[in-house]
Amino acid sequence: MSQFQTPLRVASVSLAILATIAIGWFLNAAQAVLVPIVLGALLAFLMDGISRAMSRLPFYSTLMPEWLRMTLTTVVLFVVLTGLISFFARNLDPVVRAMPDYVASLSTTVSQVAARFDVEFELTWQSVDRLIFDNIDLQQLIRLTLNSVSYSAGYLALVFLYAILFLIERDSIASKVAAIVPDPQGQKSVWRTIDLITEQIGTYFTTKTFINVVLGALCWAIFVFFGVEFAAFFAVVTAIFNYIPYVGSWVAMGLPMLFAIGAWGLNFDVFLMFSALCMAQFGVGYFWEPRLMGRSMNLSPVVVMISLAAWAAVWGLIGAILSVILTSGIMTIMSFFQTTRPIAILLTNNGEVPTLRPSRGDER
Repeated sequence: MSQFQTPLRVASVSLAILATIAIGWFLNAAQAVLVPIVLGALLAFLMDGISRAMSRLPFYSTLMPEWLRMTLTTVVLFVVLTGLISFFARNLDPVVRAMPDYVASLSTTVSQVAARFDVEFELTWQSVDRLIFDNIDLQQLIRLTLNSVSYSAGYLALVFLYAILFLIERDSIASKVAAIVPDPQGQKSVWRTIDLITEQIGTYFTTKTFINVVLGALCWAIFVFFGVEFAAFFAVVTAIFNYIPYVGSWVAMGLPMLFAIGAWGLNFDVFLMFSALCMAQFGVGYFWEPRLMGRSMNLSPVVVMISLAAWAAVWGLIGAILSVILTSGIMTIMSFFQTTRPIAILLTNNGEVPTLRPSRGDER
């Protein structure tokens, strides 16, 4: 039998590679359909997590039934996200219009620094200025940006519709599971799997959203203290990009730093603001967030970076934001099957895969 094992393993690996390529192609081709569905599911997790957290408030759960808590959470989230879209619509125009002046000042600063080291850098930066602002129609850029924001309002409504449908469908899942898996012991295993995945994703997404709000508020306070123009806009961008693991918030920090250097030059205030932003990033991202998150995801840092690159290639910015959640869900599902369990162990940070435990489904 051993003479047939090697060809079988090669065939299995080849089929796995082909299946991965096919799945990646399908995810990319069906992006327009799948992304709002996935975002709707995550929004449903967030709404459910917020509703559960609010139910712990004194007298809140007794005065308001579950359906009313969920309704209020849905309305408040919709108003907040709609407000964010309108906020971007109001601020993108002045930010784009102000960019030429800031880049011109930044070019002058870089040229002065280069001159101290006997390096001629002025011509290069002037060429960059001409390349950008003589060949790009800012009016057209602003118009396209605002149209994209207007499209986002309708897209948000679609995502909320999916989220509400997921929440409504939740009540009928029990009867469907019972019909698909008649065996009571099998039903318990299915519910344990569902509860484990929903708990992981819900806890991560809700906690990460709270952390991003706190980081955005800290960055906003720093920008306001140092007098950075468009402070609120840069703070919101930082909070959104913080969903991207490891690199997102640092990339978002680059734009306000460039604006600050363009406005003030390379002085001590720029150094102080950079130090304050680094303290906020390190304090939140490397000390507070791990303690608050615990081991909700348990993914290897190398796997996180690879998944970030892979999902960004498939779904762009949305894929980068969802990379940790999607990879963690795949890892959890793979850990429940004997054939894929070794792969799930390789994806973890410490070799410990999620284990099934008694859940609410045992009472069903």
